[in-house]
Amino acid sequence: MEIESEIKSIIDSTHANFFFIACSGGVDSMVLFHLARRFDLAIHVLHVNYNLRGNDSLYDADFLKRYCIQNNIPISIHDVNLKEQLEELGGNLQNEARKIRYDFFQKKLNEVKNSKLLVAHNQDDQIETFWLQLYRGSGLKGMAGMQQISGDLVRPLLNISKKDIISFAKTNQIEWREDKSNSKSDYQRNLFRNKYLPFLRSEISSMNDSVLFIQQIFRENLNQISAKLNEVLHEINNNNYIEINKIFCLKITEIIELFRSLAIPIHQVKSFLKLFNSQKGSKLFWENPTGDFCEIIRERNGFSFTRINQRFKIPELNIETVDRLPDKFDKTTLYFDLTKIKGEIKIRFWQKGDRICPIGMKGSKLISDVISDAKIPHAQRYNQLVIFDEEKILAALGLCVDRRAFAYQTTSIVRVSLQNEV
Repeated sequence: MEIESEIKSIIDSTHANFFFIACSGGVDSMVLFHLARRFDLAIHVLHVNYNLRGNDSLYDADFLKRYCIQNNIPISIHDVNLKEQLEELGGNLQNEARKIRYDFFQKKLNEVKNSKLLVAHNQDDQIETFWLQLYRGSGLKGMAGMQQISGDLVRPLLNISKKDIISFAKTNQIEWREDKSNSKSDYQRNLFRNKYLPFLRSEISSMNDSVLFIQQIFRENLNQISAKLNEVLHEINNNNYIEINKIFCLKITEIIELFRSLAIPIHQVKSFLKLFNSQKGSKLFWENPTGDFCEIIRERNGFSFTRINQRFKIPELNIETVDRLPDKFDKTTLYFDLTKIKGEIKIRFWQKGDRICPIGMKGSKLISDVISDAKIPHAQRYNQLVIFDEEKILAALGLCVDRRAFAYQTTSIVRVSLQNEV
């Protein structure tokens, strides 16, 4: 049959010696199980019982166990009480179920060299994935759908419709278990599967073909985009900065994929494009970041990407009295006249409104202006440290020193440096 030859061709192309089969007991995985036996593959069935559906969950596991015993096929069942786990630790049910499932699968794959995992995702799942990812605002990778072969994961049924799978199962008298929860629209995927997509198919007869064609184009484009973006991603991840011309030459689809790769919300792309014509210092910030970055700042010739934990830890100070000034000064070791210090010498990040009276100029100057004049990139400005006493700023570290407490010619000298820097 055509279905058999297509599936066998995909499985043979993996050149694996052993196959695990992710099996729920539903029609898709039972057809895959049936064909793996017909192809005389070395197989081992894997089943996860989340204990979410009462007796039905137990019946699924018993059904598979009995089927495997009858056909002399090894089976491993991972039993977990997901409801109790969620009540105790929290989390999203579907996300946690997927993590449990694939952690279990990976553990079994690691036990057998040159093994692959067969998963029964079908063409209908592929189409549902497109609409779900579009609904969630995904980039090209999400909407491009699943690959038939992705690492150790093999999806031989991916080009076969649910209708054809059911027809094949009936023709070959393959038993399966119906998951009654699939008929409920409690989850987004089921809502699309049971309500939205049937309506769209009834109104647009070519919908499935159109989606599959679009996904194919997206997958082809992804290969080209990935090669182009690797250099940009490397530069941002390593330097937290990218020159504007390297972004300006990207297409909008490539910027979307860039944001997806950096775990920046896709809906921020529109706001990001406005930064091209914004003045330096303009910022784009997003709430509840899921990746490393939380902010993009327009610099003179590019963009700085601020990491969530990018702000430096405030260092400790070494403070000691000395009897003379050095022959040569550096920017991180400071000398003050102890008689002109009021209270304790401390260190902190600069704050709005901080002023200093720099050596070599009359009057005072805002620390923000000192930083700006030093042309420090905006993404690094909030890391600027100041040393101060109870009444004044004593120094903007690395930039300037206040003349009011500087040790000129005196025997009451205090030396201030960062710990491990003398």
